[in-house]
Amino acid sequence: MSDTSSTVSISSLGQKLTMINGKVGIVAVLALHWFVFWLLNGLDKFFNANNFFGVDFKNKLKGPPGADGLLANLGFSDGWAAPIAIIVGIIEVVLALLFLVAIVNLFQRRTRSSDGVLACLTLSVLFFGLLSAGAVLFGDRAAMEQHAIFIIALLASWFVVGKSAAKA
Repeated sequence: MSDTSSTVSISSLGQKLTMINGKVGIVAVLALHWFVFWLLNGLDKFFNANNFFGVDFKNKLKGPPGADGLLANLGFSDGWAAPIAIIVGIIEVVLALLFLVAIVNLFQRRTRSSDGVLACLTLSVLFFGLLSAGAVLFGDRAAMEQHAIFIIALLASWFVVGKSAAKA
């Protein structure tokens, strides 16, 4: 292979990557990431069992057989575990659907379409704030650490989307 043909193929690859970036930018990629994140997190609340991947949120609230879970820390009965898991799961699926709407708006090239992604990111930070408050009340330090990491990732996403919107 000659230098000329490798230069042409690298140049061609660069043009294709530029074309892909023009059609699917970082805003769409971040929105897709958070859509998948919230969808899988939400569905996990409904399909959590020993044979399903993910955290069994309901059993984390109830605790393993013979031991107290997070609900016991506040004096609540185990009967609250399923309703709390369902409510959290519904909110997470709704957030996923909002990100999906924002993604559709991005690809339809609506004016200021990144505003939808910014709104979804803001709602996500607010929801993690609510989850963090729950983690503090339940005394779940590991969950607090996870929520803080996700809030930082959401704020970084918010910053990148905001910068991208300002350039457009």
